[in-house]
Amino acid sequence: MKVQTHQICYRVTNLKNRCLSEKNAAKKTSLFARVSLSLLFFSTLLLCAQNADANEDLDKVTLQLKWFHQFQFAGYYAALEKGYYKDEGLDLTIIERDLKLNPIDQVLEGKADFGVSNSEILLHYLHGEKVVLLASIFQHSPLVFISKNSPLLHSPHDFIGKKVLLSSDAQDIELRVLLKNEGISLNDISWIDRFASPEDYFDPYIDVLAAYTTNQPFYFENENKPYSIIYPSTYGVDFYGDTLFTSQKQAQQHPERVRKFLRASLKGWLYALNHQDEIIDVIIKKFGSLKSKKHLQFEAKKIQKLILPDLVKIGHSNPVRWQRISDSLKKLGMISDQKELSGFFFDPSTGRFVVKTETALYVTALFSIIILILALTIYIARKLKKEINSRKIIETKLKKSEKYYRSLFENTGTATVILTEDFYIKHCNENFAELSGFKCAEIENTKKWTEFVTQDELHRMREYALTRKDSKIPTPTSYDFKFLRRNGEIKNIHVYVERIDGSTDRVASLIDMTEKVKTQELLIQTEKMLSVGGLAAGMAHEINNPLAGILQGAQNIKRRISTDNKTNIEIARSKGCSCEQINDYLEERGVIRILDGIKNSGERAATIVKNMLDFTRRNESGRTGCDINTLLDGIIDLISCDYDLRKKYDFKHTEIIKEYAHNLSLTNCYRIEIEQVFLNLVKNAAYAMYETSKIRPPKLTLRTKADELYTIIEIEDNGPGMSNKVKRRIFEPFFTTKSPGLGTGLGLSVSFFIITQNHKGIFEVDSELGKGSKFTIKIPKV
Repeated sequence: MKVQTHQICYRVTNLKNRCLSEKNAAKKTSLFARVSLSLLFFSTLLLCAQNADANEDLDKVTLQLKWFHQFQFAGYYAALEKGYYKDEGLDLTIIERDLKLNPIDQVLEGKADFGVSNSEILLHYLHGEKVVLLASIFQHSPLVFISKNSPLLHSPHDFIGKKVLLSSDAQDIELRVLLKNEGISLNDISWIDRFASPEDYFDPYIDVLAAYTTNQPFYFENENKPYSIIYPSTYGVDFYGDTLFTSQKQAQQHPERVRKFLRASLKGWLYALNHQDEIIDVIIKKFGSLKSKKHLQFEAKKIQKLILPDLVKIGHSNPVRWQRISDSLKKLGMISDQKELSGFFFDPSTGRFVVKTETALYVTALFSIIILILALTIYIARKLKKEINSRKIIETKLKKSEKYYRSLFENTGTATVILTEDFYIKHCNENFAELSGFKCAEIENTKKWTEFVTQDELHRMREYALTRKDSKIPTPTSYDFKFLRRNGEIKNIHVYVERIDGSTDRVASLIDMTEKVKTQELLIQTEKMLSVGGLAAGMAHEINNPLAGILQGAQNIKRRISTDNKTNIEIARSKGCSCEQINDYLEERGVIRILDGIKNSGERAATIVKNMLDFTRRNESGRTGCDINTLLDGIIDLISCDYDLRKKYDFKHTEIIKEYAHNLSLTNCYRIEIEQVFLNLVKNAAYAMYETSKIRPPKLTLRTKADELYTIIEIEDNGPGMSNKVKRRIFEPFFTTKSPGLGTGLGLSVSFFIITQNHKGIFEVDSELGKGSKFTIKIPKV
């Protein structure tokens, strides 16, 4: 109020001086205006004098803060602003911290009546200094360690060898107790003994710094800089934070003044916590805080959690807790002997709740009513207990039974469904959902089982279902049918159907036999191929005999007309002509050309027969040294005679590019198996290139090379190529991209097995849609 009165006098004096200046400048000012101005001036001086006299009646006291103006001292600003000190007859002056002076010393030396400290105040008391605790404002200390350099530290034990900024001043006492309790000496860390400044917050040289949870974290969060906090309370060190104190002299000589000051201060804190933004504006406008409003709001939220006004009455001090803090100081070696704490407290009951007699009687009555209600409830509950227990037992059994059968239903390992009499699927398990391609929710009570049967099987399946209703008509309970999936794929399924006792529903278990059917078809096909192979070998032997006669006859004819044979010359002369004339005649009539054609065709047929014999002949000797280039040539010759390829894909119109390594050494391999791999790859390439033959001419590239470890064979086509999805599955058994009936899906999987398992080699594929595919085989040299 004293500050406000002086400000009013100052402003009115300035107003009078400004008005007098204007009067001198304006000569025509009216007499009425001059008289009014004089009256206003003297009235204001009278008001100021009265206020000054009023302030003279108040008891002047001073409060020494432990730091600069901020929300940390909001309760005292609020009490001053709202007139709580004046209501108690006090005229308070708040003194900001001078870093060169200790607030406790200021109070003890009489330069301030009251002060703000922390648990350090106990240390001064134990050292024999005449201090008295008035109230513990912060129930927990805001002092913590902050780790700010990467990697962040999360334990005091991580501090060893790190640069830690920690003041030796008693204000940081709880942090030193923390280190002591954890067995960490100041010699174990690189200790920087001073208070932290704003420049230290982002100094990479400092790893850890002592800080307030109400202050430094704001800077890190504002700059989005990661940090971690090590709380002393996590390690059993839980000291009080800010405390309000005075000297023993003040408490003894002016106890009533102390009580008035304490009441106003605690009342101010309660107001400040409930009106944070209002007091923040007061701190900024009237006390010139250096912190921004956003920073003060951050500080206010943190302080609310330290004071805990909803759990503990503001200012509460627990003597037992203060005794534990005393024990910690002794353990740290900061005091030599324990001291009785009774003289430390001004009023140990400050902040405590006092229970009145009326309140105690009310609570007792309420408690009795509650006991009566509980007793009545127990009495009723006992009557119902048997019935409830029996119901619980029944419910438990039902749940166990339901869970048991549900578990069986879901985990049979087969696709299982429960069917209604009108063909609807009542329940299905996940196996059936996976088989059908639908979700269970899309199937149950929505779809009929007839939707999963192909058209050619539907009539037979309906007949089974209808005759099954009549127990007198024998109906098969297990049979095969074709199952139609969501994507149109057809599966071979074997189904078991049984009626559920006591219900018209039926349970059906479906077993996917598709792979088994394919395997059976493959075995049959393999047997056929073995038979065809044997037949081909026999036919080749049979063809060889007349073929040899044809080639020998053609050769003998050529010898009989040769001009180099003396016998031919003599016989021709005896017949009245020469061998030259005979040859001229045969040449002119085309006989020689016909004989050459017979010879060439016969030799080509002999080569084909030889390739067939080589391909069908078993390799009894295991691995042999093979010329890879020759094997590829043999496969091309053999596949050129493939009737199916010639008829449908016209392989002879495919451009064959051979990029052979001419210095390629023999490769140790199973010849028959490698030929099988080459045959599969070339035939697949022919099928693929046929799909794009109308877009671009088919071109097949055969490439061989070698490095230090492998003989490398590349078979590359310019067909349609493969997507990444197909490429990932290309070596899976039974996977094929050909139309049904044109492939078993085993060619590449068998080839992959031959290369990777039998030859310990590498089989790779590189393909791009629209550009073609390249298969690379690497066979180890050794």
